[in-house]
Amino acid sequence: MQTQPGEIFFVVNPNAGNSLHPRTLTAICHAACEQSGRSAQVVATRSPEEATDTARQAHESGAAAIFGCGGDGTLSAILQGLPLGSPTALGAVPLGTANVWAYETGLPLTPMAAISAQLAALDGLQGAPLWIDTGKVWSTGADGSLSSQRFLLMASWGLDAAAVSGIVGSERRSRIKRMLGEPAYFFSAVQEAIGRKAWPVAVSIDGAPYFEAEIALLTVGNTRMLGTWLEVNPQATVVDGELDLLMVEGAPWRALALSPLARHSWLPNGPGVTNLRFRRIEVAYLREPLPNQIDGDPGPPSAYAIDIEPGALRVLCPNPTAPVLGG
Repeated sequence: MQTQPGEIFFVVNPNAGNSLHPRTLTAICHAACEQSGRSAQVVATRSPEEATDTARQAHESGAAAIFGCGGDGTLSAILQGLPLGSPTALGAVPLGTANVWAYETGLPLTPMAAISAQLAALDGLQGAPLWIDTGKVWSTGADGSLSSQRFLLMASWGLDAAAVSGIVGSERRSRIKRMLGEPAYFFSAVQEAIGRKAWPVAVSIDGAPYFEAEIALLTVGNTRMLGTWLEVNPQATVVDGELDLLMVEGAPWRALALSPLARHSWLPNGPGVTNLRFRRIEVAYLREPLPNQIDGDPGPPSAYAIDIEPGALRVLCPNPTAPVLGG
């Protein structure tokens, strides 16, 4: 593929929940770039690995920005291919099921408007590029080797992760997701909560001694929202050099019972509910491995720690006053 410095890359996920016809989307990408005096490379990818490889190529070729045309999973796949501190900025064309990043940062939801606004930010005409934090999940392999995966939005253990895995592992639930969109995750969570006991874990925060807890849910947020309707970390920003923890203790049904409060940012910090900020968390499993999710996709069952990567990623922000951006 012939590339040139300053070019704009677009990674198209043809399986995204609200994806346009590829020919239409390609025409929109080229038209938006032409209006801003830039050239575009549009790459249709068949897997997250291909999206990651394209992001790596964009970085190495000196691309000004790379847009994920899909959902939050597409952005996560691109993130894996951008080295820490890469000058290639990340943009989003929201075509997925939830589009949490676009929702939290106030991006337009139509492709042409979203691309144009972010290219204006790239040129300093509306907002600006912004350096933000990312998270990193550590896990172990069967041979004891270490591996890591970065995240833009949120990682979790417990009920939320079980709901995500339930959709991925069930054709019936996958069909419901295609029909209902984001509400399918709530129905999956209800099914996963039925008859399930709490998960016993030991947790260490920022190097402090481990403490034991039986949890329903443990979320680690770089951003605020679990989906676009549960604000589980209402004080989180992506520019504070910290991650935000929500831990709900007890049986999984308790996390479901508290969800209406999270819907309105009223989630208490009291008995059995913990909100705090940190830089590193370690989780030891006291029974079976916990389900884990990273940016809306199943994570490794051997995930054991999460770190913050301060100021690691350059993103396009036409709306810098969004609360999650520190505005």
